[in-house]
Amino acid sequence: MKQLLFFFSICLITAACSDNPEKEDSGKPKPETEVAAGEKEEKSIDTVPKRNPVVRALNPAQLKKLNALLPKKTVESIISYMDELATVQTDTAFARVYHKGKKVFEDIEKAVSIKFPDGYNGMEAMNFINSSFALRSSCEAECTEFVMNYNYTDLQKLAQYTKGKADDDFMSLKILAEGDQGRHEPGWLNFFERTWDYGGGSLLGDSNNYKFLAGSFNVINKSDLFKKDLLTLRKRVIQDMEHRIYMFPKPVVLAEINRILKTKILSYPEAHQILLLKQSIERDQEDPALQFNCSDPEQNCDWGG
Repeated sequence: MKQLLFFFSICLITAACSDNPEKEDSGKPKPETEVAAGEKEEKSIDTVPKRNPVVRALNPAQLKKLNALLPKKTVESIISYMDELATVQTDTAFARVYHKGKKVFEDIEKAVSIKFPDGYNGMEAMNFINSSFALRSSCEAECTEFVMNYNYTDLQKLAQYTKGKADDDFMSLKILAEGDQGRHEPGWLNFFERTWDYGGGSLLGDSNNYKFLAGSFNVINKSDLFKKDLLTLRKRVIQDMEHRIYMFPKPVVLAEINRILKTKILSYPEAHQILLLKQSIERDQEDPALQFNCSDPEQNCDWGG
């Protein structure tokens, strides 16, 4: 009888073991194909670019209007460009996407100008884009030509979000020189008082020319990312300094020129150019004549061209 009970006990233990819900292969490595699939999924999630929170996507109404005005290929390039702006995370990426925008802007300008030969009409037709991130509709040459501008304050916010300082420095200098809005190539500068569509007078003497030349010189020496842009802008600044009409009195103009020359913020060719300007102002024998203190209405300056 004891032997029979022992036999039944062994049978019950064996049955209990066979009913264990745990899989026989638990604790064993997963097949290579399963591991590879899991790694691929995790990698794909990690490599999806994060969207920059400061960049607003174009809304459905804007996209509808773009499709009604521009060729499909141009609209696609705008959407792609905005997506690239939205994934900028470093100053290096900022520089790459910023410079790519020049071609995008040229394509938009060409397409709009074909449809609206009058620049003002083109600007008005595209003004819905002004509520987007960074893109602004504008015109030039007495509003006979449609142009696309950047909103620099939007780009400055993007630069502040990225890693690296080169884009922050560049946008600060662009705003100092050109204001809140402008193109890739310099337009009218803040260092020049525009009194009519094609002329005005240099503001040399208020220290802002010095401030820009000093700031851009330091930025160029720290990074090459925007070197070409800043050298082009410096060239324009110095050209405006050579304009024969000055808003400040002659001694004030010469004081800022001397400050610029005494500080190590110029290349040799730039220093030579400004030294020649100083000598010209000191002689004051140009034809047509140089004009100073033109902010005073009694000076009757002709404002030049």
